[in-house]
Amino acid sequence: MKNKGKTAWFVRLRWASQTIFMLLFLWLFFQTAFHAGSTAGRGVDLFFDLDPLALLTVWVGGHAAAAAMLFSLITLAVTFIFGRWFCGWFCPFGALHNLVSSWRSGTASAKVKTGGFSHWQHSKYFVLLAVLVAALVGANLVGLLDPFSFLFRSLTLAVFPAFDAGLEHFFAFLYRHDFGIGGLHIAAVSEPIYRWLHYYLLTVGQPRYFWSILFGVLFGLAAILNLFRARFWCKYICPLGALLGVAGRNPLLRLEVDPALCEDCGICVTECQRKAMEMAPL
Repeated sequence: MKNKGKTAWFVRLRWASQTIFMLLFLWLFFQTAFHAGSTAGRGVDLFFDLDPLALLTVWVGGHAAAAAMLFSLITLAVTFIFGRWFCGWFCPFGALHNLVSSWRSGTASAKVKTGGFSHWQHSKYFVLLAVLVAALVGANLVGLLDPFSFLFRSLTLAVFPAFDAGLEHFFAFLYRHDFGIGGLHIAAVSEPIYRWLHYYLLTVGQPRYFWSILFGVLFGLAAILNLFRARFWCKYICPLGALLGVAGRNPLLRLEVDPALCEDCGICVTECQRKAMEMAPL
C-alpha cells in the first residue's frame, strides 16, 4: 500500500492508452455508418487485422488469410515478450469492462474475494477450443464471440440504432414545441446542431435490425456482470484473451514480488487487469 503512489503514473498511463484506443475504435466504427457526409472509410478493419484469433480461425477454416491480417503476428510477438499487454492496454472492449468494474461497491476485502483468481476462469479456454473446432467445420463462432466482433455487432445492431433514434426523437421534440421566451426560441439553436449531427453522425434512415433486442440484452448483460465479478467477460468468456493467455504464459519480461515488501493484502490481485499475479484459488 505504501508504494502505491509510485505506480500511480503507470496506472494513469494505462487508462490513457485504453481511452485513446476506445475512442479510435468508436471513430472507425462511425466511419462505417452511412450518413450524408460519409466518405470512404480507411483502416476501419484495423482492430480486426491486429486480432490473432481472427487470423487463426480464418486459417483453420480455409488455410488462407488476407495479407493485412498478418499484422496480428505483431500482437503475438509482443505478447511473447510482455505477456497479455494487448488486453490491458489496447482492447476497447476490455476498456469498457474495466470501466464498469471500477463502479463496483463494497469493502476492499469483498473486492479481493470477488476479484481474485477462480478455477472458473479456465472456462474461456473451452470457449477458445469451441471457436477453433467450429472454424474447422466451417462455422463462424469467432464472428460472435471475438471481443471486437461482439462489440462491433452490439454497437451496430443495438447501441447505435438506439442512440440514433434517441437523438432523432429528442430534436424532433424540440422542433415541434420550440420552447422560447419572447423572440428567443430553442429551435434556432437546436436545428443547426441537428443538421450538423445529421450530416456527420446520424444515419440516412433509421437503422432497424431483427436481432437488435437480443444483442442489446447480451451487451447489457456482459457489462452488468462486471458489477458482480470484475472483468467478467475477460476472465470467463473471452476466447481472444484465452489465446493471448496461452501465448503470453511465460513472457520474457514479467513482474516479480519482493517478499520483504509484500503485505499479502491482495489488492494487487484485484487491481491487475491481466492476472499477472494470482492468489490461492477461490
